[in-house]
Amino acid sequence: MKNFLIVARSFSDLHEKYINIIRDYIKDHGGMCVLDLDTCPDSSESEVRVDDNIECIITVGGDGTVVRVAQNVINRKVPIVGLNCGHLGYLCDMSVDNVEHCLDQLLSDNYKIDERMMLEGDCSNSPEQFRALNDIVVTSEAAGLYVLNLTVKVNGIQLYSHNCDGLILSTPTGSTAYNLSANGPIVSPHADCIILTPINPHTLNSRSIILASTDVVEVTIEARHEEDEPKANIIYDGTLRQVLKKGERIKIYRSATTSHMVMLENVNFLERIRARMQEI
Repeated sequence: MKNFLIVARSFSDLHEKYINIIRDYIKDHGGMCVLDLDTCPDSSESEVRVDDNIECIITVGGDGTVVRVAQNVINRKVPIVGLNCGHLGYLCDMSVDNVEHCLDQLLSDNYKIDERMMLEGDCSNSPEQFRALNDIVVTSEAAGLYVLNLTVKVNGIQLYSHNCDGLILSTPTGSTAYNLSANGPIVSPHADCIILTPINPHTLNSRSIILASTDVVEVTIEARHEEDEPKANIIYDGTLRQVLKKGERIKIYRSATTSHMVMLENVNFLERIRARMQEI
């Protein structure tokens, strides 16, 4: 690789320091570097600008930056590698301690490309379809104040119907995100499955369920009382995209689109999890 795009979601002193280090190192070693510091905030609707000659996107930030870029370059199969300037950085192969070593690997083509599955949502009230690398979350419009009644079907067969604060449908990549915070299982990013985790269910016997990646999950918003007019937010990788009202539903399934991640470290997934958990 010789042609790179650097993307940062914010421009703090720390980010600026490492953006400059990366840019200067690539240029000093015969590569080309373009900066994009404007199109990747949390609520960005605009696509990251990727020229045809770009071979790799380097994100500077944390897992959120990687996820946001992955959402915004869906139609481009340009691989992404993240420099972790945040806290956990499960998705980031580069750290502030090994920047130059990782850049050497990229410049000398010493890496692998890891293809990650994404989820897609199809709402009954909207023709638009959105995708997520981490998760699709169905949650109350007034989170923590209004409980939802959700009916969940898998491949047309009812799984359950109960009151809860919401529901997380996660990819293996996203198992270490909101799913983990909601006591869902940690899953290897190379597994082939969909993780269904309820958020604060009002029942004693509700647990996360691991589904096949070929399964289709249908979630319908029900009313707890006849006079209720519940609303649910549909959030893709932390960004609100759609709203469902009583009786409306969303189908969630594996997307035909995938994200491409650069793998630099020869580190076992469980070793990385253990190391990151010790840093908390």
